[in-house]
Amino acid sequence: MKKIKILAIAPYDGLKDLINDVAHDFKDLEVHTFVADMLDGVELAKSIQYTGYDAIISRAGTAELIREVSELPVIDIKLSAIDMMRSIKLAQNYSGKFAIVGYKSITETANLICELLQYDVEIKTISDISEILDTLTQLKENGVSLIVGDVITITHAKSIGLNAILVTSGRKNVLNSFDEVIKLHHTLMKNQQKNILIKNIVEKSSVSVISYTSDKRIVYSSIKEDMEDYELIKVEIERLIDTLIKEKEIKVIKRISNSLANIRGELIEVMGSLCPTFYLENQRFSIKPFDDAVSYKNISDSPQINFETFSTSSELLKSVINNAKVYATIQTPIIIYGDKGTGRDSIAHTIYQNSTYHKNPLIKIDSKYMNEKKWIHIFESENSIFTDSGLTIHIKNLHLMDETSQKLFESYIRNTSVHKRNRFIFSCTSGYTKSFDNSTLLYFIRNELNALPLIMPNLNQRVEDIPSLASLYLSDLSLKYGKQVIGLENEAMMLLQEHNWINNIDQFKRVIEELIILTDTFYINAETTSKVLSQENLPKSHSYVHSLDLNKPLDDINKDIINLVLSEEDFNQSKAAERLGISRSTLWRKIK
Repeated sequence: MKKIKILAIAPYDGLKDLINDVAHDFKDLEVHTFVADMLDGVELAKSIQYTGYDAIISRAGTAELIREVSELPVIDIKLSAIDMMRSIKLAQNYSGKFAIVGYKSITETANLICELLQYDVEIKTISDISEILDTLTQLKENGVSLIVGDVITITHAKSIGLNAILVTSGRKNVLNSFDEVIKLHHTLMKNQQKNILIKNIVEKSSVSVISYTSDKRIVYSSIKEDMEDYELIKVEIERLIDTLIKEKEIKVIKRISNSLANIRGELIEVMGSLCPTFYLENQRFSIKPFDDAVSYKNISDSPQINFETFSTSSELLKSVINNAKVYATIQTPIIIYGDKGTGRDSIAHTIYQNSTYHKNPLIKIDSKYMNEKKWIHIFESENSIFTDSGLTIHIKNLHLMDETSQKLFESYIRNTSVHKRNRFIFSCTSGYTKSFDNSTLLYFIRNELNALPLIMPNLNQRVEDIPSLASLYLSDLSLKYGKQVIGLENEAMMLLQEHNWINNIDQFKRVIEELIILTDTFYINAETTSKVLSQENLPKSHSYVHSLDLNKPLDDINKDIINLVLSEEDFNQSKAAERLGISRSTLWRKIK
């Protein structure tokens, strides 16, 4: 067994001899003893404490000073009442006036003895070396000629002509110090073994841990610095520290390189300080992270338009925002109606930010990119997002969910009551098809789940907001394109307000982007605006009309449906195939 290595710093030779003598009785100790007092003892400890020592023992003021500079445990060779009594008795045999002077470790015991035995002795406690000479000089002027104290005190006393008696430590005190070192060392070793065990468990776990001080310094990390994406992970986590300190606990999903990380944060109190601590594991949801069907938002993310702070002049929109804030405080599902581009996603985000679930992620599932196979997979997977709790789940484009998927979705909610563990927000366009408006799923959501309705006004119903929206988009786009455009001329703004916005805010933002690209002056003029808006109402090709001729043969009807979906997806074959629930190669064969 390895011996406990002790650095002993004795303030006088007699104590050094006593320490060495007592050490011979301890076979598991290796004791190196030096004579040095106060500042000399401190310098000695600083110079050699890192050469393999497990602990330091010293006495009185020297021990106190070493403790301030050493990272090793410092054990004080305490003075016993017997040691102090011996010194006082010697002083009482002295015919002149005496006083006891020293650090608290000496004067505390002296005060106790003098109070119990009713001795009338002057006792002075010092807290710093600089006080000693002034204290002794004052005592000398008051007729004191003998000082009882430790080494540093009696050294100063002799330098100004005072007599002195050193308070010495007995064998029992040294024995007690060694026993204390042994007990402390065993406790530290047990804790060290525990820490090693915990560290091994954490490092072999699928969950990685990283913990910070309140000033954002890493105090522990099981994430290897040489691992791929280490710097990216660290940057993403450090962005969350302020949010965690504010919220006390958070749960987020972050995309880091080619994978999703599930990050949980909590504040851990250590010795009065709060340490932001994060737990990371790879997200194993049942749909691929890059699939357009599923996306994630967190407490640290902001919506494109923040209705929480957006200043609207529209009474219709004000009513929607106010209702959304009220609805956010309860768990009841919400259904948001509105045309494409009216800001359904942004109002859903506002509800999420104001809800009790805002510390956990917002999961968005777009029905446009879902099909029967995907719904079955997400319902049956053991890693399904629906097996979690405390999430906000936004089912987008409900009107684009096919009838089979509608039945699957309704059945799953009925049988699992997943809506009671999570907050559901639905959004759709009413009047898109008669079959959806009359569907059992919509009836179930509205009348059995009692979803609270919010109806988003389209942009043509709130043209008074166009100047505010233009300012927000111009600010962002000016940075993107390095332009110094600061606004629109009055006539240009009037043209925007008079235009019929078919695709609402999405279309409006695209138009503003085109205007800023074409403008090299401070203000966008009416001529440029008129030219851009005139191109927004181009005639559509007759090849992809929305009405289907049901008098055609079935193969021709199927081809028309495929062409219609392709048109809606801007001829992106992958997205069209996903909506149709067929492979890309099958789609290609059908349109040949």
